[in-house]
This record gives sequence, structure tokens and C-alpha cells, in this order.
Amino acid sequence: MLNRKSVSALVAGAALASAQCTLPTEPLTNNLTFPFRVQVQNATRSEVHNKFMNLYEAGGGDQHLFIGPVGVPTYDFTLINGVINHEPKGVRAVIGGEFSEIDHTTKMFMTERGDPRAIFQPTWACNPDTDEPQIELQFVEMQGETPGGWICVRSSFDGSHEFRYYPPGNELVDPNRECIKVTLVAIEVDPSEIPAYPTTTATTLVTSTVAATSTAPAATSTHDPSALFADLTHLGWRFIGCAPEERWANDGPFRTLSGAMFGSDYMTNEACMAFCEGLNFAFGGTEWSRECWCGNSYAPTREPNTTLASVANCNFRCSGDNAQYCGGDSWLSLYAKCDEEEECENATFS
Repeated sequence: MLNRKSVSALVAGAALASAQCTLPTEPLTNNLTFPFRVQVQNATRSEVHNKFMNLYEAGGGDQHLFIGPVGVPTYDFTLINGVINHEPKGVRAVIGGEFSEIDHTTKMFMTERGDPRAIFQPTWACNPDTDEPQIELQFVEMQGETPGGWICVRSSFDGSHEFRYYPPGNELVDPNRECIKVTLVAIEVDPSEIPAYPTTTATTLVTSTVAATSTAPAATSTHDPSALFADLTHLGWRFIGCAPEERWANDGPFRTLSGAMFGSDYMTNEACMAFCEGLNFAFGGTEWSRECWCGNSYAPTREPNTTLASVANCNFRCSGDNAQYCGGDSWLSLYAKCDEEEECENATFS
């Protein structure tokens, strides 16, 4: 088990030995007990190269993994039995949830639950920019699955990228949201330089437990538009339609609504609108069965169509009510707060 002093000595000795990156000969174990940051490298992709892994509070003890600007810079990861840990929050890196049918990637996040671990093996390698020795976290496997595959990052909201797992033998690529293969590197941190972590606030993004699942939520195809949205006019919200997110609109910001968000395994459209109304937002929408998004405006290009075909894209059943539908795969069941001086009516679809 290597500690901070032994790794520092090995790296320094190798750097002095040669300008051609002579690597230390002592093998690395799958335990790195010194605090480190996780750096992302892909020298061919400047949008992600040399950026760092951030933690993003997901509620219920879970933490999403992003590279900036979303999330909190994190300086005290460790590696225990090949698994990236964040001991202050009691979570470790797992693979599960938000499986994408388009490219067959699966989300990597951090939790205290027993989801399949993301297993890594530290190895010495040369930094592609400086030609100095570095410790790469070589991906080994998703626990319990066929060894191989790799970790990739895919564009998300507000210019960020989320971490995902690309399985061995897979050749699928999402033409609108490529998952970029990356190398993860452990950058040693002096414990005295680790800052205190800020507290996440509800008006940015607040989420609940990330459901671990290997498949997308159940979807239903129908041509009856009234069956694909909940009538909330009695609550003062009208259904506008099924709005496209960036993957389908292919322009503007990734999120149609980005004022606030929460996720829950008990999601309903009523719960989402109550959340958005409580924060005084004018629009609310559900997506991917368990997500709720709020905002005060959205781009004109995200205005939903009023055709039967368009509303049928929001066909994922709500995680908290199997009789309702809560958006789809990058489709938002979009509602607007009704003006008190006007009649509250849902859009008409034909």
C-alpha cells in the first residue's frame, strides 16, 4: 500500500533519471491511501483534456460525477481495493442508472449503496503533455460484468460533462452526444491544502437518490395524447407539450429548463409542479421517469409541437405513479403556470 511520501519519492527519482519519462519499477497496488484529485486526459479533445472530476450533491447520499463547471472541486479521493472512494461523504464509484439505448453507455456516479463497483488498477505512465511519470487509474471492469470497456465523458448541462461506462465490444456512438474516451489520472494533493466543501443550495440543482438500473424506464407507445400527460389545470398548471432537449433540438443549451431540479423514485407530475411552484418558477417539466426541471423561460427552438407524433415522445412512466408519464429519453413533459386572469387550458394535439 503506497502512501504519499513513497509515491512522491518514486516519481521524483524517475523524473531525475531521464527526460524521456523513465517510469518507476515498483508496481502499484490497488490501494492509494494518499488524497488525490482525479484528472481527465484526452490530448485530442481540448474540451475535456486536463480537467478534473467534481462531485455534485444528488440527495439521498449519492454524488453525481462531472467535469466543470458543474459540481464541487474534490481534492481527497482515495483508492480502496481498486474503487475510487470519497471517505468524507462515505461514497464510492459505481456504475448503474440512466442506461442509454443509443450508445449503450451507463452512468458512473458515487453512492454508499451496493451498486456494481467501477474497478480500477493504478499503473505508471507518461504524461502526454509533460512527459513526466504519472499514476493512471486504468479501468478494469464493471464489477460482476465482462472485464474491459472504458470510462468516457458525455456533454451535459451548462457546459459540463458527465462520467459514463462504455462496455467491452460496444461499437455504438450517439451522433448528437458522443461519449469521449478518457484516461483518469490520480494527482496527489497535500492534505494541508484540501479546502472545506461548500453546501449545495436548492436553487441551483437539488436531486434525490439516483435509481440504479441496467435498463431504460418502461415506455409505452400510444396515439391518444390525453393518455400521455397529466391534466393539472385544477392545480393551475397547463400542459404545453413534449419539449426536446439538446440531443434532439441540437442547438442552444443542453437543458430546456435549468433553474432548479430534483430527482426522486417517487416522481409524479403533481410533485414536480409543486416543487417548481414553491420556488416561484413559471415552467416545470418531468423527464426520464424521475427527474423534475424548473425555469422561467426556454429557447424558442424548444417550443413543443402540437402533433400527435410529438407528444408520443414523452412516454416514460413516472417512477412514483405508473399511470402517469414523465417525459422520455431527452424529452421533457413541459407545463406552464397558468395566468390567474386567463382560463387554464392544456394544449390541443392533432
